[in-house]
Amino acid sequence: MKMLKKNLTLLLALLMLALVAAGCGSAPAKPEAKPETKPAAVSRIDQIKKNGKLILATGNYRPFEYHDEKTNKIIGYDIDVAEAIAKKIGVPLEIKEMQFTGLIPTLQNGQADLVIAAMYITPARKEVVDFADPYMDTGMVLAVRKDNTTIKSTKDLDGKVVGVKTGATSEKVAQEMKEKGAKIEIKSYKETVDYLLDLQNGRLDAAINDLLNQLEYNKANPNVKIVGEPFTKAQLGIAVKKGDKELLDLTNAVLKELKQSGEAEKMYKKWLIGTK
Repeated sequence: MKMLKKNLTLLLALLMLALVAAGCGSAPAKPEAKPETKPAAVSRIDQIKKNGKLILATGNYRPFEYHDEKTNKIIGYDIDVAEAIAKKIGVPLEIKEMQFTGLIPTLQNGQADLVIAAMYITPARKEVVDFADPYMDTGMVLAVRKDNTTIKSTKDLDGKVVGVKTGATSEKVAQEMKEKGAKIEIKSYKETVDYLLDLQNGRLDAAINDLLNQLEYNKANPNVKIVGEPFTKAQLGIAVKKGDKELLDLTNAVLKELKQSGEAEKMYKKWLIGTK
């Protein structure tokens, strides 16, 4: 009996040692890993709101954007469109005026949110910026002095000096005409008003300009006229930085609202035709 008790005690002791050893050897349970949470992406529109303003890059191209003679404030069709977009977002509009060639680089480097500057939508530009839906149709025309009876179309330009705007569609069109055999001398200017003034003063034989802009210019300068019909077709567009889909969608929504409400037609009559 004593031997049995001794054996049971020994067995119990060995069992306890085994349990302790097993407990010591097992690794402590690791807490369940929580999935990483990435910070929510900042909305582009919220970003503009946080910045406290919508920054517009534009030029000087009457009647789309120009300085009011009395107040020196920048006004025009494009400015009204930009104001409508800023109002939709709920921020004031800040206008950065610059030469036409600086517009897209300014947009690309983030110094402006959008470009509205009577800009033609072209395949080359679509490669570097995104365009909203076209907001107006237009084209290139030929302008001469009113007393000129020899130039009636682009076919009459051989041997003539033609004014264009540096970096704009007018310059591109003139270069293409020259490449196709037109014997013209191209003279490029920083601003449209500069070469139209030279046209009036007899330093140019003709000028290539946008139809809408030339119609506006002729209102105040009746000694200049348009000859022939527009020889190119184009559409004006609002540019945003590549991939800026949220601002692009909002811009398209504003353009649609302006059209459906009749406001776009009122703006056209005010700025392009000259009626209130």
